[in-house]
Amino acid sequence: MKVQVLASLIFLSLCSHSVMASAAEPSESEKQRLEEIERRRIRAGQAESRETVTAVGVDESDCVEQARYKASRISSTVLNRCDSDAREFYRCEVVSQRIVRYPTYITSVSGRGDYNEAKSSDATCRASAIREAESSALASCSDKYGVSCVITARGNITSARTYERRRYFIMGPKELRHECVANAAAEPDSRCRFQCSVEVVAKARL
Repeated sequence: MKVQVLASLIFLSLCSHSVMASAAEPSESEKQRLEEIERRRIRAGQAESRETVTAVGVDESDCVEQARYKASRISSTVLNRCDSDAREFYRCEVVSQRIVRYPTYITSVSGRGDYNEAKSSDATCRASAIREAESSALASCSDKYGVSCVITARGNITSARTYERRRYFIMGPKELRHECVANAAAEPDSRCRFQCSVEVVAKARL
């Protein structure tokens, strides 16, 4: 009798252990879910955002000061971009604002103008291309340096021709067209002679 009771107890113990082990083992879908979470956590830990700003100054120290000021203005934007990738698991912090281009003399920024129209004239073609080239140079210069710029090389026609082409390429009447290309250059105000750049970097804080 005692042997039977002992055997029953052992059997019940084994069954209980088996049930507990089975309950502790995650299902296949649960394993996949956990693996996906781990992959997202790893990606979040690698979150990083960086941006470079360029500034100009009247001398080298003024240039660096202006660049650092511009970098401080965009730090929150860089941080927010990093946070959007890391937010589920981590928070980001700005880890550096370093000079990536030490002060050097300013270089001109070029602009290009194209004109290709029918029912026009050679004078209109040239004037329009020059106007577009100078406008492009000023806009590109302002975008690069973040200040107002002036034309340092007036628009210059580099190509001009007059030709005939059918209005609809393969059919229709032929029409006379004028095509002109011009280049121009611009620089920041003459008081600013130096350019430099600072890079802002934000990374996930593990």
